[in-house]
Amino acid sequence: MPTIKDVAKLAGVSIATVSNTLNGGRYVSPPLRSAVLSAVRSLGYVPNGVARSLRRRHTQTLGFLVPDITNPFFSGLVKAVERAARKQGYQVLLSSSEENPELEFDLTLALASRQVDGLIAVPTGDSTEYLEHLGLPVVLLDRIGRSESLDRIGVNNAQAAQTGTEYLLAQGHRRILLLVSTLELANIRERVEGYRRALEAAHLPYHPEWVVACGREANSVEAAITAIQTHRPTALFAATNRLSLIAVRAIRHLRLAFPEEISLLGFDDFEWSTLLEPYLTTVVQPLEAMGSTALELLLARIKDNDHPPQTLLLPCELAVRQSVARA
Repeated sequence: MPTIKDVAKLAGVSIATVSNTLNGGRYVSPPLRSAVLSAVRSLGYVPNGVARSLRRRHTQTLGFLVPDITNPFFSGLVKAVERAARKQGYQVLLSSSEENPELEFDLTLALASRQVDGLIAVPTGDSTEYLEHLGLPVVLLDRIGRSESLDRIGVNNAQAAQTGTEYLLAQGHRRILLLVSTLELANIRERVEGYRRALEAAHLPYHPEWVVACGREANSVEAAITAIQTHRPTALFAATNRLSLIAVRAIRHLRLAFPEEISLLGFDDFEWSTLLEPYLTTVVQPLEAMGSTALELLLARIKDNDHPPQTLLLPCELAVRQSVARA
């Protein structure tokens, strides 16, 4: 396991400079700080000194790391966590990783250097090994991957997607195109699995090419347009809130009657769901319960770090409105 000496040697700085960078001590110039963090990333160094200082005291502050604060889903989680934290006398320090794994790593160290009592993280990917060895109470939220060494709170993605697909099937749709952001995330793959289960239960074939990865960017509409033109579906199932907007843009670009010619089922429910016309039928994730439960798990872990990690999956609901017509 790399040591602070190894970090100092690779960065070409003193041990004191590494310590000040990671622990928020004396001022460290941006070039030196960058060299230290680069060495930390390269070596996979975990700042155990930070963990020890955290165990000695409580600051009544918590870290919350999200991938994109501009996404209404994540901002909704932030609101729920902050509301629950205030009731318990805690303040929340928020950081947005911008879906950048390297920035996520740096921000995690920065939050630890602020001596937060614990961390809630929505990671950029499924790999959370560095969080598991941080020496800090951590709860994974939403994107919980497959780690069994951390507390995790999410939703039953497979069941939610299966319920949504079954609803489309009940409306007579058989040509259902599933729009996903990326298959690199476990929660998205679970939604694909729920979609597949529903089709197979209805004795319909599952075609992998009908699962279309549109990317994580909010403006990546081209893949959706091409897929609609290629497969001619009667219904779209958008597996994230931003994909619902991409789907609407694609439908309008192709000048399809909506929902008469093509229906749309979304995933996540926000104010704009009833500003669009037709109003969006969508799978609803329990944001308030997810945020408050994550906070409860973290505070329990801070109080007692000896109990086994917990994984909680909350159910979703279906909000039926106007965007799905009978096929």
